[in-house]
Amino acid sequence: MGYTSPVAFTKLVMRILMGTATAFALLALVGCGSDAVTTPCCQQGPPSLRVVNAFPTSVDVLIDGSIAISSLGAGTIGMASPASGNHTLVLRPSAGASTSQSITTTDGSVSTIAAVRNSSGAVSSVALDDTNSVVPAGKTKVRVLHFAPNAGVLQVYRTQPDYQQPISWQFPFTYQTNPTSLTAPFYQSNVGSWEVRVWQTPADSTGWANAPVKVVIPLASGQKKTVVILDKPGGGVRVELM
Repeated sequence: MGYTSPVAFTKLVMRILMGTATAFALLALVGCGSDAVTTPCCQQGPPSLRVVNAFPTSVDVLIDGSIAISSLGAGTIGMASPASGNHTLVLRPSAGASTSQSITTTDGSVSTIAAVRNSSGAVSSVALDDTNSVVPAGKTKVRVLHFAPNAGVLQVYRTQPDYQQPISWQFPFTYQTNPTSLTAPFYQSNVGSWEVRVWQTPADSTGWANAPVKVVIPLASGQKKTVVILDKPGGGVRVELM
């Protein structure tokens, strides 16, 4: 190695230190830039809001003015994750006026709202959260909601743990724009499996054997489920469990 004067050595050290400082400054700028990125509305954390689209067309779901679910298709269910607290929910159909309501979300629980077609044909919102139907120990409960606006009158029959003969759920069973504990009650039975079958014709129990839609619901003590009937693309209906 050749001889390096003290002055040259000092200049070399200064250049190294200045280069290191510049690199750290650039890293700091990059870090600050990443922190400044704006995240989309309602996509952080576990889902706390469920929206059932029982309206005939797609709807945008806005929370506090920001789109949380874009173009939620007719007959589908979407999830969003607004922070715990009070919010303004807007359901905006692809055509026609919007509807809004106040909602409250809580960590660890899921609130459910349905977009429905009201008597004037416009979109309305209805809360589906059940707060009054307590299931006793050793019992189970099931509720069925008709949210298929294009299906007309449906034949919905069930068997339940304590009765294995098909029983009509409700007659006539038509599209429900405002389900309540009176118009859409929970029915109670023992622990075990419920079965629900849905068809359009014939208009009596003889359709049970060949029903195109069937769902078996095994429930343990204290459990309950809601069966949601929705329009199916291309015609007919399908069911979802909540």
